[in-house]
Amino acid sequence: MLTPYQMSSVIITGPNNILETIIKELHNLKVLHIVEHSKNELADIGRPLDKAGELSDALVKIRALISTLNIKNEGEKIELKKDFLEIESTVKKLSQEVNSNLEDFKKVDDLISKSTAVKQELDILKHIDVPLEAFAHYKSLARFTGFVQDKNKAKSIQTELSRLSEKFILFDSPVKRKNFIALFVDSNIKEKVNGVLQKNGFSPVIFTAIGNLEGNTSNNLKKIEEETAKLHNEREKLRMRNESLTQEYKGFLLTAEELLSEQLEMAEAPLMFASTQRTFLIRGWIPTEDLHKSIDRLNKVGKGSVYIQFEPAKKKDKVPVKLKNPKIAKPFEFFLDLYSMPTYKEIDPTFFIFLTFPIFFGIMLGDIGYGLTSLIVFWLLKRKMPKARNFFNVLILASFVSTLFGLFFAEFFGFEIYHPVVGREHEIFKMLFIVLAIGAAHVNIGLIVGFVNIYKDHGLMAAVYEKASWIVLELGVATLALSYFKKIEIHPFVGAVFLLLSFLMLIKGEGIKGLIEFISMGIFTNILSYARLMAIGLSSVVLAVIINDSATEFFHRGGFFILIGVLILIVGHTINIMLGLLGSFLHSLRLHYVEFFSKFFHGSAKKYQPFGAVQE
Repeated sequence: MLTPYQMSSVIITGPNNILETIIKELHNLKVLHIVEHSKNELADIGRPLDKAGELSDALVKIRALISTLNIKNEGEKIELKKDFLEIESTVKKLSQEVNSNLEDFKKVDDLISKSTAVKQELDILKHIDVPLEAFAHYKSLARFTGFVQDKNKAKSIQTELSRLSEKFILFDSPVKRKNFIALFVDSNIKEKVNGVLQKNGFSPVIFTAIGNLEGNTSNNLKKIEEETAKLHNEREKLRMRNESLTQEYKGFLLTAEELLSEQLEMAEAPLMFASTQRTFLIRGWIPTEDLHKSIDRLNKVGKGSVYIQFEPAKKKDKVPVKLKNPKIAKPFEFFLDLYSMPTYKEIDPTFFIFLTFPIFFGIMLGDIGYGLTSLIVFWLLKRKMPKARNFFNVLILASFVSTLFGLFFAEFFGFEIYHPVVGREHEIFKMLFIVLAIGAAHVNIGLIVGFVNIYKDHGLMAAVYEKASWIVLELGVATLALSYFKKIEIHPFVGAVFLLLSFLMLIKGEGIKGLIEFISMGIFTNILSYARLMAIGLSSVVLAVIINDSATEFFHRGGFFILIGVLILIVGHTINIMLGLLGSFLHSLRLHYVEFFSKFFHGSAKKYQPFGAVQE
């Protein structure tokens, strides 16, 4: 539980003619963590199997089809009885059909886009009785089309133009809270007319889509609407055809993608092996409990041509880590995936996180209503997102513990519903002493774990100097404080001796770093950091009380104000729960990563990733 699975180093060698057979068996066994070979003078890296290129090309096409058809992997697989050539043929045929559909989609979408542009321009012109031929280009005739603010502006323009010339025609109609005008004038006075328009706030509109149309606007508009409807119908048929292809080939594509991914993984595996002209060499790690079964199966398929050498992990080996935790604590491995894996010889902190993270979270959130609400929400989210089940299992347990602490604090959505064991709002100093005591216990557990880690790596005295020295320091400070406040009848000199002894031990164990940490009294800073358990919880309680008091004032007014009060309760407590969940999660995480892990954890090991196994 506190240590990972025992691992054994394995070297597998044999002639190249059985390489593919060995790779298949290793893929089926799913136990070998491969150590990638780097090219050197003795051996090159291996070459992928002959079919790797074909597999890669087919897999790219399958994944492109899955993306194009918007297929979601929801576990809908089928039993695939086809070989690679049949899969490749089916994929080729499907790709042609899908690509043809995509081209048709593009053509239809382009036509719809053009029709929409024509319709937009015709909609502007539909209240002006002007033949569309008039909007063609003429040398002797200048045309102005655009918007002015209102009909008065159109009249103003008409009046000023009358002073310039009688050779003009002005049409106008209201469009979208503005006034559209179409003006045709002699091209000789074009510049003067432009000045008149600008003075009256004219905003030009350029018609580009209707240049080839003839006849009146209403007939063209009706024709375009009919054509657009036909195009939309055609597009819907194409969409339904794509949907039909999705339903027909969904299982095939997902299964083929999984199958070819596995085959490609096997085909490219030699790139991680050492290789000579005639032989291969595979280095890796296998859990010791699976070792002999794996060797037997490899010898069987290798028919006596494979040689396997194995030995237990040595002290300086970089061993991949496979954590070993009970089922109830396993979801908390999520925090190590997020942070770093412990080294092979280190104590795995997962079980400690399982014990303490929900407690810290529960103390901060600590409300029956908030705990039950978050528990239900996380349970529903877990069902919706099964891939994140470990994360939600952690939060479900933490929410349950929050409910228990809510019973301890007698809080229900900020209301104190009975006499609490400890009242967070009223017994602040008592709560502070409790959380500091928890902090001291947590930090010292970290020191004890660190003591064990150093003892295993460097021996008893190194562990005493590096970790026990801090416990001696704590005893010294505690003795001095208790004797000063007359709580114990011990001379302060005893505390001073403990301090001096811890100072010498730290210098011996950690040198200058120990001196700096002694002067800064970092361990007490770590313990004080646990005051956040009380502070975050108290802020949540105070905000809940403010929300309840504000809502109560509206309830007393009666009538419509009752609805406002209910809204305040719902919105206020929703925001407070969200803030409480975020704060409780992040600060619980910080207390583990910073205050706890700093006492023993080094990490940086690789996670055990067996060849052939699906990585989560």
